[in-house]
Amino acid sequence: MIIILLLVAIALLAFYGILQLDVSGLIKFILVVVEMIIVSQILIKKYKLPTEMGLVLLKSKKGIELIEKLAQHEKIFNYFADVGSSISYGLLSLVLMKKTTTWKSLIPGLVLLFFLSIFVAPIALSFILSVVKVGAVEKTVSGVTDNPGTGLLLVSSILLIGGMFLFILFGLVFYGIVIFKAVVTTLFFGTDTLSQTAAGGTFLLPGINLPFFEGIAALAIVMIVHEVAHAVLARIAKVPILSSGIVLFGIIPIGAFVEPDEKKLVRVEPGKQTRVLVAGPTANLITSFVLFFLFLGFFYGTVGFREEGLMVVAGMAPGTVIYQINDQVIDTQNFTPINLTKNSEVTFITNKGSITKMTNETGDVGIQYYPISKNSISAVYNNWVMQFIYIVLGLSLALNFVVGTVNILPIPLFDGFRIIDINVKNKMIVKIISYGALLFFVLNFLPLLFH
Repeated sequence: MIIILLLVAIALLAFYGILQLDVSGLIKFILVVVEMIIVSQILIKKYKLPTEMGLVLLKSKKGIELIEKLAQHEKIFNYFADVGSSISYGLLSLVLMKKTTTWKSLIPGLVLLFFLSIFVAPIALSFILSVVKVGAVEKTVSGVTDNPGTGLLLVSSILLIGGMFLFILFGLVFYGIVIFKAVVTTLFFGTDTLSQTAAGGTFLLPGINLPFFEGIAALAIVMIVHEVAHAVLARIAKVPILSSGIVLFGIIPIGAFVEPDEKKLVRVEPGKQTRVLVAGPTANLITSFVLFFLFLGFFYGTVGFREEGLMVVAGMAPGTVIYQINDQVIDTQNFTPINLTKNSEVTFITNKGSITKMTNETGDVGIQYYPISKNSISAVYNNWVMQFIYIVLGLSLALNFVVGTVNILPIPLFDGFRIIDINVKNKMIVKIISYGALLFFVLNFLPLLFH
């Protein structure tokens, strides 16, 4: 035990050291991946821990009792999965899952689909963009319609016909084409278009581009609800659960898992297999729906505890918020940079008291900042406990929505691939859809290599 604790301590120190390096986020990500691969291999070989694809599996049977209790509510969870099929595939679910989809599950599914798209998605994506630490890149995307009515009609039609599946696939292909054009322009015309094009996705890793502890907590919620939903529907389908547990990448928890008897699962009728597979993404989307209300309740109920002013990112102690500069109170709604007199004394009223600095020959005091508002989605709290809760709630909402939608993609290793494979008899169509989706998925990440 002492050796394991020592190994974890060394790995944490190395991890912290990598985060302090003055290099790009991509280099930090690669270094962390290399470190965690080494730690994983030490744990696997030294302590004979079970593994899959180089990841460490900490197996247990303790979670199986809870799964067995939940599986007793067969009708509720079957209906839950059928509603999830309608959220995921819209009207297409009447064709793909015709044996399990009924109007009783289709109508609520479509209502939830449009609520998730109109209300949950904007909050989820706005929050994750405000938290994820990625380099700012100026970007322009051409080809988007100037007529909002046409755009709304197109989006609504895609959602109604094919649900989240068709919508996310359409977005993946559309932006993949934008990136492909940038690749062609860069290769054949010698421009730097690709480096100026934003990636369509990014890797999310606590400590790299997500807050470490909040990121781990949010990812744990995402993985637990996903895997438990799979397991409950598997038990309802009379498929034994062999074990459950936590997945570690080195010392970083990156997920939870349940291990159904795969040999028995593939022999179950297609309708029940589909319910097992669609349950995971459905659980994530429904969780994001519930967290949407919890997040907004917390956001509007704690406005008095939020900061407003200028958040300092360099030149003062971390976490410093400036309320006033000399006699001028900061107005974040109509903020404009304040011109200071050169070689003069400047007084800052902050959350850490009064701070005095001298300007140089150009009137600069050597600090960097950005305005923060009480009503912004990137709000900052004056209490670290509230800040922690706020970020965990927001990240859990955002990541559940993202994982729930992305997991529906028909890409190998994703639930969406197996759902399509089970329900589409023509395997040539399955291959075209899956390999095409994989190609555009990779294209969306390609610009990360050039930033």
